[in-house]
Amino acid sequence: MRFLLSILGIVIFLLSVKFGYHLLLAENISGTEFVSLVIAFAVIGLILSFASEVQEFSVAGNIVKLKEVKKDADKSIAELKSARTETFRFLLSLAKRHPGGISGGGTVDGRVEDFSFLYDQIVAFQCEDDLVNDIDDVVNILMKGQLYCISTYSDSLSSKYYGKDITPKPSQLTIEALDNESVEKAASRNVEGGDVGKIKERLVVGLDEYKKLYELHQKLQLKM
Repeated sequence: MRFLLSILGIVIFLLSVKFGYHLLLAENISGTEFVSLVIAFAVIGLILSFASEVQEFSVAGNIVKLKEVKKDADKSIAELKSARTETFRFLLSLAKRHPGGISGGGTVDGRVEDFSFLYDQIVAFQCEDDLVNDIDDVVNILMKGQLYCISTYSDSLSSKYYGKDITPKPSQLTIEALDNESVEKAASRNVEGGDVGKIKERLVVGLDEYKKLYELHQKLQLKM
């Protein structure tokens, strides 16, 4: 960076000399003005070359403090980043809530879509590492929500997982959820109008969302 700034300073100085010389030949400026012009641009070139080390310089009697301006800017940026992280933390706490109950019907917890969007924003703004525990807390709650939603379409899951602190592997859950006997029991309760095919389609969708949450949970565990 220092090298590039030095080159830029030299280029500006040389261009100013060439420009001033043409003005001098055209008698648009005097010799004294030419010297002043060259000196002014020489100073600018030096400031650019040593920008990282210059504390302050004066322009027409006004002192410009470069390092302090940069320090204030860095402080403001740090405060904005902190505020952004805390805002995400607050939104994650809201992501746990489910208006009107755990599920509005179907095999996908109603909070999953909003959480997925929020998580994408957290990653985009590079806040994931600062919020890893908060994110994982929400993921664990949503996995339980998914288990409940899936169990309403597959009877054998209700007694095994509902109300228990268990997070089965997606492969295991898939086998149990799509068990024919379990699905037929749900059909006998008139789930999806008793249509076994539709029940299984819904289960596949719910199981896919559970798998995504489970894999995210595993990823977050590695970051802790």
